[in-house]
Amino acid sequence: QIGGACVLLASKVEENKRSLKEISRACALVASKGNTSEADKAHETWSRLLKRQEIVLLENCCFDLDVRHPYAFIDALAAESKVPVFLAKAATAHVNDCLRSTICLRFGPSVIAVAALYLAIGVHEYEFRGSLFESRAVDLPKNAVEETELCVMEMLEFYRREAESEKHRPLT
Repeated sequence: QIGGACVLLASKVEENKRSLKEISRACALVASKGNTSEADKAHETWSRLLKRQEIVLLENCCFDLDVRHPYAFIDALAAESKVPVFLAKAATAHVNDCLRSTICLRFGPSVIAVAALYLAIGVHEYEFRGSLFESRAVDLPKNAVEETELCVMEMLEFYRREAESEKHRPLT
């Protein structure tokens, strides 16, 4: 129930909105272990449960749903450091890829932005002479260097795992 309510709430905060009906049907289908006839009967019950759990979640979050993404930080850092647009786009792509991992839960958006930019600079072998850690445009934590190193390592590990799973995926 809580998981379904989280999906419902997240879909309201993010750009990819899903209707209550769509989410309640998906929850009912999972709860009924794929039995579509049983899921069709339970979907109204799930709608009511999700509405109730959504309120509980909002109260626990103190209704604070200001989600900060790394994208604005990438733009600010790239502009301030005069990083070419293609590197900012590559960094954005790294962030998009890593949304399928726990990186966005483990690191703050400014650290993820710096890590993604440094990863893009490295991947494209771009000669960058500045330092993203001296930014005036972005507030970085005191341990930004260490956090960024960890974040880059996590991103590289994510890509390694993805490449490994691709090797074992059958061709369709």
